[in-house]
Amino acid sequence: MNFNRVAPCFERLEKIVFRNQMQLCRTVYLTELSHVEKVALIGEGDGRFLLEFLKQTNCPQVHYIDSSQVMLDLAQARINKQFPEARPRVRFYKCDLSKENMPEDHYNLVVTNFFLDVFNEPTLSQSITRIADSCCNDGIWLYADFQVAGSRLQQLRATFWLKTMYLFFKVVSNIQAPALIDPAPLLEAHGFRVIQQTEFAHGLMRAEFRRRT
Repeated sequence: MNFNRVAPCFERLEKIVFRNQMQLCRTVYLTELSHVEKVALIGEGDGRFLLEFLKQTNCPQVHYIDSSQVMLDLAQARINKQFPEARPRVRFYKCDLSKENMPEDHYNLVVTNFFLDVFNEPTLSQSITRIADSCCNDGIWLYADFQVAGSRLQQLRATFWLKTMYLFFKVVSNIQAPALIDPAPLLEAHGFRVIQQTEFAHGLMRAEFRRRT
């Protein structure tokens, strides 16, 4: 998988198709995170969530983790330009969790926004295990992604959009997944229970606040 080619136009494409719904889904629980000390933002992309996280929390250890060098460069440039005083709080890691372990452990919080949907079933399980193993016993997992849920009409709409997106990203980024796999059973198996859940875009997306119990 390689998101370097699509990285420069990712924000524009997202806003054309979904307006601000994906960013709202990413950031809905930011007000709940003022106490976290060490966080991993995984598959963070071009840094829009990273910027909002830095603005709204005082977390001293923020680890940005992404497999795309272009995404990493865009995220660094965004912080350097828009919030340079927060730069000392951030470490940037180029890391492919389909092949590599997490760079550190003892994370209070891990965030996977629109990230887990690119993996096939075996790699999804391996990646979630790697992430879960890096978390504290009472760690928080923020999850935001697409879903197929709701009424028959909502499910048909979601299926159309997901087929279109998977075809597009298969061509431009060679993603592994042929279709969306709901990671909820795997997250539950590692002890992460849903505390809060919010839907966006008329049920096309959901955000979850999970805590390990």
